[in-house]
Amino acid sequence: EVSAELISQSPDYIGDLASKCKFYCSGLQDFEPKPSTYDVIWVQWCIGYLTDKDCVKFLKRMGTSLTKGGVVVIKDNTCVESAFVLDRDDSSVTRSLDYLLALADIAGLRVVGQKVQGDDGHEDEKFPGNIFPVPMIAFEPTPVE
Repeated sequence: EVSAELISQSPDYIGDLASKCKFYCSGLQDFEPKPSTYDVIWVQWCIGYLTDKDCVKFLKRMGTSLTKGGVVVIKDNTCVESAFVLDRDDSSVTRSLDYLLALADIAGLRVVGQKVQGDDGHEDEKFPGNIFPVPMIAFEPTPVE
């Protein structure tokens, strides 16, 4: 999170589990975690605010910060009818699934699991048909040959 005010309010919002959390006041484009630190990195509804170049750099850093067997999970909107959709009102980009997967590939990550929100038959998890599909994709670093 880039807002120090929101970071300071986070422990109250999270509650008892806040003691197990680390809070960073940093944009994704600047976040530099230590190598081999995390088992899971969950990235939800925020990569659309990164340029392609910053997205690739971010994903590379996240791959490096994983422990052995760790994964980076991306949950974000994807578009279907074009490679990407720009939203000039909030300065974001919604990428197609293929486009997002290509950026991850450039960053040295490969898919190990994938699911689209609401595709498992649970009616309470379905999104309305008029919004972008929301895949959840687990990535691991591509092994070096």
